[in-house]
Amino acid sequence: MINMAKKEIFAVIDAGTTGLRTILYDSSGKELGKAYKEHKSYFENPNWVEQNANDWYQSVKETSKAVIKKSGVSKDQIIGISITNQRETIVPVSEDGIPLRNAIIWQDRRTIDECKDIEKLIGFEEINRITGLTINPYFSAPKIMWIKKNQPEIFKKTHKFLLVHDFLINKLGNIFVSDWSNASRTMLFDITKFEWSKEICDKLELDIDKLPETVPSSKVVGKVSKKAANETGFNEGTPIIAGGGDQQCAAVGNGVIKEGRVKVTTGTGSFILAYIDKLTRDPKRRILTTCHAIPGKYILEASVFTTGAIYRWFRDNFGEKEKELANKTGRDPYDILNEECKKNTRLGANGLLLIPHFAGAGAPYWNSLAKGIIIGLSLNHTRYDIIRSIFEAVGFEIRKNIELFNEMGIKVDEIRITGGGTRSSFWNQIQADIYGIPVLRVSTEETTSLGCAILIGVGSGVYKNFDDAIESMITIKEKLKPNAKNNEKYNKLFAINKRIFNIMNENEIYSDLNKFILESY
Repeated sequence: MINMAKKEIFAVIDAGTTGLRTILYDSSGKELGKAYKEHKSYFENPNWVEQNANDWYQSVKETSKAVIKKSGVSKDQIIGISITNQRETIVPVSEDGIPLRNAIIWQDRRTIDECKDIEKLIGFEEINRITGLTINPYFSAPKIMWIKKNQPEIFKKTHKFLLVHDFLINKLGNIFVSDWSNASRTMLFDITKFEWSKEICDKLELDIDKLPETVPSSKVVGKVSKKAANETGFNEGTPIIAGGGDQQCAAVGNGVIKEGRVKVTTGTGSFILAYIDKLTRDPKRRILTTCHAIPGKYILEASVFTTGAIYRWFRDNFGEKEKELANKTGRDPYDILNEECKKNTRLGANGLLLIPHFAGAGAPYWNSLAKGIIIGLSLNHTRYDIIRSIFEAVGFEIRKNIELFNEMGIKVDEIRITGGGTRSSFWNQIQADIYGIPVLRVSTEETTSLGCAILIGVGSGVYKNFDDAIESMITIKEKLKPNAKNNEKYNKLFAINKRIFNIMNENEIYSDLNKFILESY
């Protein structure tokens, strides 16, 4: 066994969109081991994305046992377990916590009609006033309304509608709870009162009792049951601590607990979060206000739905050569693609521009019908120009939202980046040059899990507050300063990028294209 005298151990379950990992940390923030398992998504219709909730718990069972064994840590040393998760995803369960249908994933876009119904019943302004959000298929409420309308027998049988965090906590401890940060992404939560909105639930004819109890992140909510202990390898009675949404936890894991700091996580999508001490809303509802994983605090949040997912799409469809080379050499195919892109492209991708809305547009546009665009193609372009255009497209979308923070009076002094998209210093420098703001990267890519570990550290009493925990558990690894000349060039390209989306949107091209897709299916 590892000698961990005087070092408490925290177990984090990180349930993402494509897979789930369990990670063990000591109280200094050092990662002691992790195990990962992918889970499937199901696409029965063009706008549908579903997962089997039982797959999430199966992954917990396998990865928790694997990481305890692999790390050499004794399960007796684990003083707390917490969960961070893909948000907005909803699953109806019975009184015993058994899923009554597949979970509807945050990426799902089937609920356009339900959003129109919510707009008529409540309206954008009231939704924003109460929840800090806008009306969009992204969130949980329209998904629940879709089940109510299309599967009334399931709706009637539902004991609770649960988010991923809530479902896994129920599996571990037989309790029905959600934390404020996750609940604030449902479109049903009053972010001023920190409770479910009776006003919204009444207007949607949703029994508020079908929603779990809400608690602040970092609160001890229960203990691991005997059954879950046998299934996962954790000790029976290990404290379960309320976790948080993946993006709020990533903000904590990046030290974004002070004004002037912005966190950008690029994984499947990109999520841009600015810390705010007091409740603030964007009057135009482009940027959303959400509860932070730090109880009683808030974040301004902007979401770009598909960023890293586009690079993965490129790798899977056009990177066969690099994948073969990676298999032969044991390298990551992304590393090979990144190196070739750096050697074979220049700023602006030889005039190639990509608009990255492959699954609808989030902030600042909130257009669920938007599609991806590649413009400027000529015969001299290569695959590597397309890669660079992906990198630059991501930076441009993030910059649009940073400019909105500035417009709202939120000063941005530094941007702390995280996620799989930050493995390349080349891509990170492109971001700094596009933003014109210093970009910092912490010592671990797993800042979502680290942030959740910090919640355990505070909730278990190892640290008396978040400042102490963050000072002890976070280290800055890289700081990149923007190149002024490159920033000037990117300013010109950025202006063109913004015009492209506006032309498509104002001429209803996205809407007409979506009608064609649905008619042709």
